[in-house]
Amino acid sequence: MSPDQEARVCDALVNLGWLENDHALHAEGVRAIRQALGCSMDDAKAVLHDLRSRKLIGITMTPGGELDARKPMPLAKFRWERPPTQ
Repeated sequence: MSPDQEARVCDALVNLGWLENDHALHAEGVRAIRQALGCSMDDAKAVLHDLRSRKLIGITMTPGGELDARKPMPLAKFRWERPPTQ
């Protein structure tokens, strides 16, 4: 994969925004990669693994908020992010 393709894939992942759980995050991430590269599901999973292992993309989540017995339990949300460059 070229550096330009890597950048497009990372942008597509970040642009997914906040999702309700890590399963949705990974499923939508694979879908976004397939769409960006026109590749198979297995190839998209391999690309996602490669980007994560090289720390070009990571996961962040909301803290979930304060617990209050009078309110519904706050849920954390997940999203892809690019780690800060060093």
